[in-house]
Amino acid sequence: MARDLRPFSVVDNGGFRRLVNTLEPKYAIPSRPYFSRTVLPALYKETKAKVTQSLKEAECISITTDGWTSRATQSYITVTAHFMTSEWEMKSFVLQTRPLFTSHTGLNIAEVLKSAVLEWGLNMTSNNNQGIAVVTDNARNMDVAVREAGLSPHIKCFAHTLNLASKAGLNVNRASRLLGRVRRVAAFFHRSSTATAVLATKQGMLNLPAHKLIMDVVTRWNSLLDMLERYLEQQQAIAATLLSTEVRRNAREIDTLEPADITDAEDIVWLLSPLKKATTVLCDESQPTVSLIVPLKHMIEQSMAQCDEDSSTIAQMKRAILKGFTDRYPGEQNKFLQESTALDPRFRSLHQLNDSQREEVFDRLKLKATQMQNQVHI
Repeated sequence: MARDLRPFSVVDNGGFRRLVNTLEPKYAIPSRPYFSRTVLPALYKETKAKVTQSLKEAECISITTDGWTSRATQSYITVTAHFMTSEWEMKSFVLQTRPLFTSHTGLNIAEVLKSAVLEWGLNMTSNNNQGIAVVTDNARNMDVAVREAGLSPHIKCFAHTLNLASKAGLNVNRASRLLGRVRRVAAFFHRSSTATAVLATKQGMLNLPAHKLIMDVVTRWNSLLDMLERYLEQQQAIAATLLSTEVRRNAREIDTLEPADITDAEDIVWLLSPLKKATTVLCDESQPTVSLIVPLKHMIEQSMAQCDEDSSTIAQMKRAILKGFTDRYPGEQNKFLQESTALDPRFRSLHQLNDSQREEVFDRLKLKATQMQNQVHI
C-alpha cells in the first residue's frame, strides 16, 4: 500500500475527527484546503496590516538580520524589526523569513534587505531622516550587504564578538589541549552507564553535588567554560571513579588532570568568567542593550591586561582575546556606541573616555538634539 506523502494535517486525523464528532456531532470540520487557501491567508493579511500600522506609528526603527540553515539544509534569511512605543515599551516583529537559493554573498543578502525595507515601508517612517540601524554578526558578507542596502548605522552584535574573542582565547595550544582532555573524560562518562553509576556513588561518599558532567556545544563558547567548571567541581569523584576496578579496564586512554593542569583550568575559569557574565547580560531581550557595549568592552579590556603573575597560558589567552576585539567597532560605529552609552543614565559619565573625548561626544549629542528640535518646528 502506497504511503500518503502529503503534509500531516490535524483536520485530516481520524482520531481528531472522532473526538470533535463526539463533542458536537452537528459541527462539520473544514477541510485542509479551506485552512491553507482561506483561513491562513486571511490571518496573514490581517496580521500584516496590524504590523505595518505599528511600524508607521514608530518614531525610530532598527532591524536585526541573520542567516541560518534548516535541518533540511535549506538556507534562510530572517529580518526582525525593533522599536519603542510612545509608552517606552519595546516591540519586536519578525517581518519575514525568506529562502536564499543563491550563494550567501553580500550582494545577494543586500537584495533581501532592500526588498524587506521596501515591502514593509520602513523607509517611509520618520526614521528615514536618521537612517535605519541594523545589527548583524561579524561576517564579512554582512558588511557588504548592509553597505549595499544603504542601511546605517551598522552595529556588529557584541555577543557574537564575545563569542569570537573567547574562542580565540580557548584555541591557544595549551588551553586547547587541556580542554581536549577534559572533553574526553566527559564523553567517556556520557557513553558509559557503569562509569556514571560509580560516579554517583563516589559523589555521595565525598559529599559532592550529584551533578552529571557537561559536554560542550560547538556553537556556544560558554559551554566549554561550563564543562570545565563542572570538571573542577567533580575532580575528586572523577579521579576516584577512574581508579575503581569496574571502570579502570574500560578507561585506559582516559586520564585525570595533573596538579599543574588543575591550576591552569582554574585560571582559565577565572579569566573567562567576566566574558560569560557579559554574554548573559547581553541576552536580555526585554530592553535595548546597545548602551552596554562600550562599558562592557572597557571592563573586558581591563580584565585582559597583562600581569606579572600570569602563567604563559593565561598571557597567551589574554593576547588572543584582546586581538579578537581589535577593529570590531571602528569610526562611525564607535561614535554611535559612545553616544548610546552617554544617553543611558547608568553610564552617562563615560568614565572610559578622557575629558576631551567626553566633550566631543556630548557636543555631537547637543548638535543632534538641536537638529531634531528644528525638524519638529518645521
